[in-house]
Amino acid sequence: MKKKLFLGLIVLFLLPNLIFGQTPPDLGATSSFALFTAGGAFDSDGATKITGNIGSFTVTPAIAIPGTVNGTIFNMGDATLNQPFTDVSTAYADLFSRVPDDVIAIELAGQTLTPGVHSTGSGSAATLTGNVTLDGQGNPNAIFIIQIDDALAISAFSNVILINSASPNNVYWQIVGAFTLGNSSVFRGNIVSGGAIELLDASSLIGRGLTKAGAIHLHNNVVTLGTPPAAPTVILIQPTCSVGTGTITITAPTGIGMTYSIDGLTYTNSTGIFPSQANGTYNATAMDSDGYVSLRTTVIITSQPLPPANA
Repeated sequence: MKKKLFLGLIVLFLLPNLIFGQTPPDLGATSSFALFTAGGAFDSDGATKITGNIGSFTVTPAIAIPGTVNGTIFNMGDATLNQPFTDVSTAYADLFSRVPDDVIAIELAGQTLTPGVHSTGSGSAATLTGNVTLDGQGNPNAIFIIQIDDALAISAFSNVILINSASPNNVYWQIVGAFTLGNSSVFRGNIVSGGAIELLDASSLIGRGLTKAGAIHLHNNVVTLGTPPAAPTVILIQPTCSVGTGTITITAPTGIGMTYSIDGLTYTNSTGIFPSQANGTYNATAMDSDGYVSLRTTVIITSQPLPPANA
């Protein structure tokens, strides 16, 4: 009996986060798209800047000059869009089927959400008038799924704030109705919608805007589909007989705006050098200027060695 129990504990320990946490939905062929609609108009006015592919299954996207697209514009009728057309509905259905961990207030502002599945309740539209915070609790793999069973309207100058290693690529907004992003607001995460997506003047989306049915309207926006940096490359200097602490130096990845952490909570270090660290286990991560967080590189600072015996 004890042997069976021991083996069972080993199996539970080795299982991935399928049991103890959420797995991300498979976005399939939509993964490379910053903006995609399976059915609806796609237009943009003003100096919109898009990083990532864009497409509409039913029309050719109209991007007014001086707008720019750092990616591919897929025209209506392009066979490449056949698979995204299917995959966006598959991802939507997957997110819709997740069992919520809790029911949150329909006014998102002022709330701090931890990893898991959060719902605003059946048939409830939601608003964000201010800031909502998503707390990754030090885990760059933390998955957030927010289910909204109607429309989501974001007021002007409102923001989705990610802290403690929460990363835009791991945030999913499943919205049954339309999504509207207010003027000068910043929204982070992957929108998978059943209705129209509209970004009002000077607002920004860091992530994706995908819809299986509605139009996409842009107005002088910034849309950035980024990817997490590579897991850090680390050099260790261990304690010596005369120096009781070690130094952790992250040598890569590097880039403008890159910051580093060894606890998954604080990203204020821009040099990658963490001196005077006590013995223990540390998780090194990097965060780029768009807030995407790398996977962890785990390192160990050993205990200070004893001095050699007298000759």
